[in-house]
Amino acid sequence: MNIPPQPANRALAEHIKAGISEVLTRHDAESVSCYHHPVLESAALQAARTWLGPMLDAMGQSQVLMCAGTQGAIFNLLQAHTRRGDAVLCDPLTYPGFMRAARALGLKIIGVPADASGMLPDALERSCRDTGARLLYLNPTIQNPTALTMPAARRQDIAAVLRQLDVTLVEDDPYRHLLNDAPPPISTYTSGERSYYLASLSKCLLPSLRAAYVVAPSGQATATLLESFAATSMGCSALLAALVQTWIVNGTAKSLLGEVQLEARSRQALTRSFLPDSIQAHPSGIHLWLPLPPQWRPAAFSHALEDVGVRIAATHAFGVENELPSGVRISVGGARSHAELSAALQKIQTLLGKNQIASSSMVV
Repeated sequence: MNIPPQPANRALAEHIKAGISEVLTRHDAESVSCYHHPVLESAALQAARTWLGPMLDAMGQSQVLMCAGTQGAIFNLLQAHTRRGDAVLCDPLTYPGFMRAARALGLKIIGVPADASGMLPDALERSCRDTGARLLYLNPTIQNPTALTMPAARRQDIAAVLRQLDVTLVEDDPYRHLLNDAPPPISTYTSGERSYYLASLSKCLLPSLRAAYVVAPSGQATATLLESFAATSMGCSALLAALVQTWIVNGTAKSLLGEVQLEARSRQALTRSFLPDSIQAHPSGIHLWLPLPPQWRPAAFSHALEDVGVRIAATHAFGVENELPSGVRISVGGARSHAELSAALQKIQTLLGKNQIASSSMVV
């Protein structure tokens, strides 16, 4: 799983204890134990606006919703905007959770060609016209799994195609806050029209914070989405919502984010000391993409590593098409320490150094 590393100062437990203590000081236990609490919900959404920052101003009349994680939001959005058998578009390598949700709903997943800057606008326009797809899923910032970030100019071009063809955008941006210089979301270039911007806290703060924000256009489609949230999850935990709100207001969220960024940068630097220059990574990202040399196929490489106690994610976990680049995603946040990460990286380095396929069992 792709998770943020625990800060090097090991202060996470103290942050949680202090946060819960402040929540219970400000609110009685009953109010954070119920399904919904209007006052808490209002405060949580106001904190969300603080966390999301100025980007909201560029999204027109969009409203901020809170839900129990972006995975559920993706499923609910697909359910609200598609019918069984519809085509939906995404990158050739994309987030497995999106594919899992789309397949569960009986949708056809179509990968749109991309280059080093991300999805190609002309290919997107052609795919929309050829397949009749009305929905596009993108993860444009430290993309999972390639770790590439789409530059602002390409985002503008993608937004122009979406507006021209009236295509709905689901923009999944869980890694944005790990960057200090991320380009504006694609949703700002569409002015929020037919755009849903998803901001998770799990990838930049804490995986168990099953609370996420959805910036959604006003109107009946969003009212339907809220009903779908209620039908599938009964909303976000009041206790978690109050904890997140407290952390944002008192500065803990910003402080913890800085600690996660610092540790991520340290781990990325460590990783570069073991792996070849061909890796794709952001200095403060929590994963990287490793293209494999010709003698290795992704599944064989993954199995060989698992045999020595290291688990990674290979191309097939992210691939939409049959013909895909040969590579693996390595998550740097899951190791409990630098020593554990170094040991795993050394095993990866050793396997990469093998210049011949040891046996036919390595070819799959």
